[in-house]
Amino acid sequence: MANPSITASTPLLLIHPIGVGLSSRFWDRFIRCWQASDPSAELLAPDLLGCGAAPCPEQPLTPEDWANPLLSLLRERGSQPVVLVSQGASLPIALAIQAQAPELVSALVAISPPGWRVLHEEFPQERARTLWRLLFSGSIGNLFYRYARRRSFLRSFSQKNLFARAEDVDAEWLDTLAEGSRSMASRWAVFSFLAGFWRRNWEPQLTQLSIPVLVIFGQAATGIGQSRYWDDLNERLDTYRRQLPQATISTIHGKNVLPFESTEDCVACVRQWLSSLG
Repeated sequence: MANPSITASTPLLLIHPIGVGLSSRFWDRFIRCWQASDPSAELLAPDLLGCGAAPCPEQPLTPEDWANPLLSLLRERGSQPVVLVSQGASLPIALAIQAQAPELVSALVAISPPGWRVLHEEFPQERARTLWRLLFSGSIGNLFYRYARRRSFLRSFSQKNLFARAEDVDAEWLDTLAEGSRSMASRWAVFSFLAGFWRRNWEPQLTQLSIPVLVIFGQAATGIGQSRYWDDLNERLDTYRRQLPQATISTIHGKNVLPFESTEDCVACVRQWLSSLG
């Protein structure tokens, strides 16, 4: 899907994933690598609500809640549309932005998006509210977050679920997560994600996009955690190709955090695709 207005220099809005200690720092390596060959590139990497230096409201957050400050940022720029780059389950945030202000979005890059079944199935919001009320908003949630932000847990979780190679879970990654989870107020964004407030049927919007779409998976991609319902990589690729026949579906080395673990390959994949659109 060619678009002469899009080039490798088109501004990018980088949307980081939600998780213990995650913030815009997730994109540090990606930005360094991109700007090493294009120092003037405009890469926007804001902290999402509840993460990093952003406000941390003590309330359930939805994709629209996370999208609104990003929409304000884009409108204040008053410049050309951006390419939205989502990581993991931040894809619904990108879709919320595109739905509210399509004139601000020129293309979408979805890196390691969830399996199609997760994006398609409705999650009962009453169940999400119950999880928030009974599990996450009280002392149990407080204790869980204190446990989950321990360095040993973060290392083990990252090695099992996020990185293709255990040795790539390095000090830079763990230090970033430790810094990002130091404030207990950062738990509300994580709990909003875990409770499922982002879960709904995103299939209609995703399949009806008229902008160029690139989807990137790691060659060792898996679902996060353990479930007999997770699809394997080939199933995931087949489903995305079937559901998004106009999209470009690519794979690179890595597992589930490609901008960090396979930075050069990830940057090259996005840049080459953008160049091909012109």
